[in-house]
Amino acid sequence: MRDDHDSTKKMGQIGNFEAKLNLLNNKHQNKLYGIMYFIDPELSKNKTFYQYELNHLSKFYNVKLYLFYGKELFESLGHPEIWDTILTWLKQWKESLSELPEINLDTNPEHNFEEIKAVEIDSWRRLLTNNKLWEEGIIKSIFREGKTLRLLLKYFNEQSDAKYNELANMLREKIDIYYAKGK
Repeated sequence: MRDDHDSTKKMGQIGNFEAKLNLLNNKHQNKLYGIMYFIDPELSKNKTFYQYELNHLSKFYNVKLYLFYGKELFESLGHPEIWDTILTWLKQWKESLSELPEINLDTNPEHNFEEIKAVEIDSWRRLLTNNKLWEEGIIKSIFREGKTLRLLLKYFNEQSDAKYNELANMLREKIDIYYAKGK
């Protein structure tokens, strides 16, 4: 996985890691080594947090735990050349793909807002309440800067229907969380 997620997800990652550690430690005890691995060394947003938590878990369970990014895992196993092979294969694979169109609904916010504002209220509600779409960055990959979403928020606020007011509150919260400065 990539370490570019928010605070909720990082807590979930540690929780999942500890649950697995606990289960395996009960079975194998002192014969256990644990590794938390992030594939992209450029995305290490929460590295300090993970290292702190792994140090704590290591002491608590009395096991060796490691945190690796990218090539570090293969270096620790004594085979750094495997990382280079993986990168070569990924580059070849990427070059073999046909060109995919870029989807960024913020390139022309006013036009795209006009296109999407008529989407049914229930569809907007489902979109705004599906936290996984927001947490995993799917929404942010479609609305890169949130410009179109801000126009949509203004539109929701201008409607007199209570359902739109509810949508406005939900969208405002999402914008505050996922489009705040530095995110």
